[in-house]
Amino acid sequence: MTRRILSVLLAVMLLLSCSPALADDGSAGASYYGSGSTLLSNLTHNCPNTGIMLPSAFSPYQTTYLLTVADWVSRPTFTPVAMDPSAVITVNGRQVRSGQTSQVIEMTDEPQAVTIQVTNAGASTTYTIYLQRRPSEKRTRVSAGYINDIYLKGTTWRMDADLVTLKYQGDDYDSGNRSTYTNGSKDHYDYEVDPNCIFYWGTKQNPIRANNIHEFLANYQSYGSTFYTIVYIESQIVAVLPYDADY
Repeated sequence: MTRRILSVLLAVMLLLSCSPALADDGSAGASYYGSGSTLLSNLTHNCPNTGIMLPSAFSPYQTTYLLTVADWVSRPTFTPVAMDPSAVITVNGRQVRSGQTSQVIEMTDEPQAVTIQVTNAGASTTYTIYLQRRPSEKRTRVSAGYINDIYLKGTTWRMDADLVTLKYQGDDYDSGNRSTYTNGSKDHYDYEVDPNCIFYWGTKQNPIRANNIHEFLANYQSYGSTFYTIVYIESQIVAVLPYDADY
């Protein structure tokens, strides 16, 4: 059923890919730039590492998009920018200022439509983003980043992490294989912690195994850092250990 829905959505997008944006009343009054415009000049989302959007480049005149994200993504947001700053923008009915981040879109395992409406002087244009998760990949992945929070949701422990992009300098041991990272903004990636997750705190050179998550919570900031290597299978964290450059 999901595959059939995806096929229908792709077909709809192909039909609309060359259509100019129109006002909701069907007129062409929204299809101009400048004062009174009901178009967006840009639209971005907060899932650059896993999000794949079709068409890939935003166009003010393209009003329908398909955005697929990894199966573990749970907190997508959108940032719409209006051609006319005085236009009123709503995301799923909730008003958002031009250039500001929208509310979090609550993800489910079912495809859903996110509507972004731009209204100006009685006219409006509606952009629709069909949002869905890609099928899960049962494989081990490794990330590095800051731990924002570890919290209990019901009976399940979860971790809020700000992941970063690692770059390695050199291809072998002799060159040092030192890693650097950049963290342009604070992001929130939310994961479930496996009940048998292995925790280490301290340093990579002297890691200390925590007997349980409570002991890790009591000690993980002892060295003044929340930067860790995070190992997860599918969407569950299975190991957390101090990060350091590889030598």
